[in-house]
Amino acid sequence: MFSQISILGVGLLGASLAMAVRKHCCASTINVWARKKTTLDRCAEEVWCDQVFEDVQESVRGSNLVIICTPVDSISGLMADISSHLNEGAIVTDVGSVKENICTSSREIFKNSKGVFIGAHPMAGSEKSGLENAQCNLFEGKTCVVTPDEFTCLDALKKLKDFWRKLNMDVHEFSASEHDRAVAYFSHLPHIISSALSESLLAQPIKWRNVSGNGLKDTTRIAAGDPRLWEQICMMNSENLVLAIENTEKSLAKVKKSIQSKNNEDLFSFLKDGSKFRKSI
Repeated sequence: MFSQISILGVGLLGASLAMAVRKHCCASTINVWARKKTTLDRCAEEVWCDQVFEDVQESVRGSNLVIICTPVDSISGLMADISSHLNEGAIVTDVGSVKENICTSSREIFKNSKGVFIGAHPMAGSEKSGLENAQCNLFEGKTCVVTPDEFTCLDALKKLKDFWRKLNMDVHEFSASEHDRAVAYFSHLPHIISSALSESLLAQPIKWRNVSGNGLKDTTRIAAGDPRLWEQICMMNSENLVLAIENTEKSLAKVKKSIQSKNNEDLFSFLKDGSKFRKSI
């Protein structure tokens, strides 16, 4: 699909993406950039990496597609670093799980660039992090949201959507603002709830953990994710996330009231609605 792809940042997502690009034959050459030389040395030994670069500007020269796979708070800075070093028509995208700030800053950054930016969020990941946990099938069957705006080049958008589909992802279009509202409820809130449950149980007697079953393990799995990464995500999408938390507080208050008042009918209705939603996904 592309003669050369550059991947900036090779943690779990970046390295998994490089593996998937090689597996699905999406590019002839895969360039990799990372901040640490030790990471680049490891990548240079992998079959999914053709060239490694310590200079981020050098890493994108000649590439048709550049994918920024670093934490959300560093994406705009990297866009600014590379914007004047791109080939004509090069597509730049990212994997950030918050989009509005990034997409808004991209308009000014790419105003005089030869390249174009289109935001993306491949919704694939794990509670594990780092290059050592990367896997080539991480994106298989998962959702990817692309966030074009009214100025987006339609040809570039089609190429980007085709790229994610080539990795066997289910591609959807959202505006950046709608994306952030949606993920606040359907992605970021679940992590907060999982972390809240885990944090609340931390103070309970250790021997009680012996009675925990798969339900607790399933519910708290994502709380094991990288706290620094999730701190950035939650703060960048704070307004939407607070609304989502408040909505959940109402649900908790509702079920608490039904239990306190011994209202079996209301409790059953609450549990039934929860079961209905879970089965719908």
